[in-house]
Amino acid sequence: MKWGILAVITLGLIFAGVYGAMVAHGGDATVDVKVYLVKGDEKVSEISPGDNVKIAVEVENTGDTAFALSPHAPVFAYADIYRYNGGDLEKVESVKFESKYVMYHVVMIEPGRNYTAYIDWTVPDNVSGILYIEAWAGNAPKGNVTVTVAGTSTNAYSNEGVEVYTDSLVYFAGDVVHIKVVNNGDSVAIFGSGFTVVDDYGNVVAQKVWRHQVILHPGESVEYTWTVPDGLESGWYYIYAGGNSYAIIFIY
Repeated sequence: MKWGILAVITLGLIFAGVYGAMVAHGGDATVDVKVYLVKGDEKVSEISPGDNVKIAVEVENTGDTAFALSPHAPVFAYADIYRYNGGDLEKVESVKFESKYVMYHVVMIEPGRNYTAYIDWTVPDNVSGILYIEAWAGNAPKGNVTVTVAGTSTNAYSNEGVEVYTDSLVYFAGDVVHIKVVNNGDSVAIFGSGFTVVDDYGNVVAQKVWRHQVILHPGESVEYTWTVPDGLESGWYYIYAGGNSYAIIFIY
């Protein structure tokens, strides 16, 4: 009798895993992955050698169908840490969270909900400059974040060559403005993701920013779009992106 019960439980776990995968891939399940560092109780973007921090991998279901994140709980998570060496990425180390004890059932994320996995990490003593961290959890795609190691030189990075362009000078209500941020300099550029639109009086009329940073090697670019809303006064507008760089447009 005992073996019969165990067989039923085992089959139930197998079917649960298959069902979870079908739910995740059978609809419009989409996820957004955010990676950030936590030191104590605070999110941080600057760390020091020897710091004990946690790499957080936050997976949010932004679709309308449940997403099967993992066949077991807690969810395993992994991270690769890199540093820039002459503009190239150089691997520092890999870290992971894999619990010794797991419960085998499908971890589902319902629409609008999230799951965060944490990886313990001690910052090596021999790192310097800006680090690029790529991390993922379960079946979710990879996310990334950049952090600065305090007290180290970042002379290899400069935003002086960053310039902002638009696909036209003149726009009307309803037009889509294509914004292109290009690193025309000789060094790697690092800046916050997103853009801000300001009118001729200094008022912010639109802003789209994200928590991650953009890293552009010389010649690389990133693009955004903005739809001109109804009701804006005719005049000059300034689109800031890539740090303090901006482009000027006229809206009728």
